[in-house]
Amino acid sequence: MVSVRVEEELQVTNTMLFDVDGVDYIFHGLSSIISELSPLGKVIVEQLKDNPLPASLLKERLLERFEEKEVNEAVKELMQLEIITVNGRVGPLSATPGVPEQTENLPVQTLVFHLINECNLGCTYCYAGDGEYGAPMKVMNEPTAAKAIDFLMEASKDAKEVNVILFGGEPTLNWKLVEYIVNYGKKAAERANKTIGFSMTTNGTLLTKRKVDFIVENEIGVSISMDVDEETHDSQRPFQTGRGSFDLVSRNAKYLLEQRPKKPVAARVTLTKHFPHVKETFQQLSDMGFHEVGFAPVSETDEAFILNTDELSRLLDEFEELGEELVEYAKRDEYYGFSNLMNVLVELHTGTNKGYGCGAGLGFYAVSPSGDLYLCHRFNEQDDYQMGDIFEGVDRPFQKELLENLHVDHKTTCSRCPLKHTCSGGCYYEALERQGDITAPNLHYCNWMYRWYTIGLKAYVRIMKENPTYLDRVAGLAPACSEN
Repeated sequence: MVSVRVEEELQVTNTMLFDVDGVDYIFHGLSSIISELSPLGKVIVEQLKDNPLPASLLKERLLERFEEKEVNEAVKELMQLEIITVNGRVGPLSATPGVPEQTENLPVQTLVFHLINECNLGCTYCYAGDGEYGAPMKVMNEPTAAKAIDFLMEASKDAKEVNVILFGGEPTLNWKLVEYIVNYGKKAAERANKTIGFSMTTNGTLLTKRKVDFIVENEIGVSISMDVDEETHDSQRPFQTGRGSFDLVSRNAKYLLEQRPKKPVAARVTLTKHFPHVKETFQQLSDMGFHEVGFAPVSETDEAFILNTDELSRLLDEFEELGEELVEYAKRDEYYGFSNLMNVLVELHTGTNKGYGCGAGLGFYAVSPSGDLYLCHRFNEQDDYQMGDIFEGVDRPFQKELLENLHVDHKTTCSRCPLKHTCSGGCYYEALERQGDITAPNLHYCNWMYRWYTIGLKAYVRIMKENPTYLDRVAGLAPACSEN
């Protein structure tokens, strides 16, 4: 058969089969290939999916129903796409990026600045304990902020673009330092011949005209946490006094949005038990003018908040409903800011092949008010995940050890998963919260992610059929599409 010896074993792994309008497709997660399947191709895949067969036996089975020439051509095509493997050998398109051989030259490109370990809200589900991260309240000062910027410029090595995320607690409680970091950062980047980008995650309660003007003038991307409807938001995101924050956040957000900043303003919604209808929430926030809206199930493991299996299933039903709306907008060449699905579509379009769940510990770190470096913002003030500091630099031996343990090949349950190179085991913080070990895969989300990506794959195929250049523009590979 083709150029395969009869005794060699053929197999198909890491794939998802799905259909769109009666047409069969396959997604090969290792190579990011999405391909239409002929009836013969589907039979071959079903014969070999997670069930290796000698080439001779496969051929014998297929020749009962198909001509030899078409069998050879179909098998050859699937081998060229690396969907079929021979004796388990992985081709160059499908290889998983390995653990870095050395870490000394890995650039640091994104720093999350914890400007203050304090918040003026008392969100019921806050993973950071009202923004304090279980530590005494700390406030970053200007010398530490300047040193952190200097560290970023040096540690980014030859990278031409660096990013600063202004975070807390609530970063606007330390507003003077926001202004200082942006002004100092721009000058430092200019001296280093680099481009620096700024973004901020805020609860929106302290945005004033002066602050909004500064945000707009300096093109700072903003993400505002809102859990509309009003009743839900006020019950889950009250001030420390217990008073609801919805009216103030809405008023401030609308003012920011009215200034039409060049950088997008996003809304981030945390979903807890008995969450309101997602599409209605999305519509309310879109009507306010948010460029994009993202939803995240709560990380808190308290049974009072965590979504159970039925609620996670309902969430996917409602995500699918939003996805259908997004496809209709895409057909008309209009942007639809459902960021959860947009992120998946861009990943599918550009091809994602990663060995880690995210960039934490690679080029992404959080810096505490005192200048310590942590694996990411969620691990702020957790000594077990301190990665060095801005004064002495990244702890490279610890980084090397951690990256070896966090790599997806260390997670044996991920080995044959079609999402091995996209999910790559999932969020380290979620793993710690749910599994008690940051190196564990997010097993609690495996089935959920499989269905979520099926929704994404179907949306992707429909968009590519109707408007094939749309995702080029959304992914920044072509001029931007209309956002009317």
